[in-house]
Amino acid sequence: MVFKLRMLSNESDAFVREYEVPDDTDLLRLHNLICGDLGYDPFNFSSFFTADAGWNKLQEYTLGDMQDCDAGIEALPMEGTKLGGLLAAGASRLIFAFDMLSGRELYLEVADFKPEEPSLSYPRVACAVGEPPAQSDMGGETDGGADPFSDMMEEFADFEGTEDDGYGDDF
Repeated sequence: MVFKLRMLSNESDAFVREYEVPDDTDLLRLHNLICGDLGYDPFNFSSFFTADAGWNKLQEYTLGDMQDCDAGIEALPMEGTKLGGLLAAGASRLIFAFDMLSGRELYLEVADFKPEEPSLSYPRVACAVGEPPAQSDMGGETDGGADPFSDMMEEFADFEGTEDDGYGDDF
C-alpha cells in the first residue's frame, strides 16, 4: 500500500508537496525524502509529531533516541517507526518541525492511498508546487539588516571600566 501525503506550510499558500510513500517506510526515510526534496540539512535538529484533528501535537519522533530526556513525554526515534503502523493506530496527520529554534513547521496529511504501481519507484515526490520555506530564519536579516550578535558585541566593546569601578583587569 502507498500513502499519498500532502504537505502544506502556514508560511506560504503557494507551497504544496505531495509524497507517495509505501506503508513500510520508517519516519527516518520520510525525513530524508523531505529534506532532500526541500534542500534542507538532514542533520539539523528536527522532529515529527503525530497530530490530532485540531493539529495538536501528540507523540514526538526524533532523529536520535531521546528516551532519557526529562521533558515529560518520551520522544521516540524516527528510525524503525513505520508510517503504516502510525496510520493503522489512527494517526492521519503529522507535523514536521524543521526549525525547532523558531517553532516553524510543515503539516502532512494522508490525502489518499493506493496499491503500489510496479512502474514507479517509491518513496517519491508526486507533486511539487511553490518554493519551500527556508530551513532556518536565523541567518536572515533582522531589524532592517542588523545582526543581533554584532550589535551585542559592539555594546560590549563600548564598556570601559575604570580602576575605581571594581572592574579592573587585575586579579
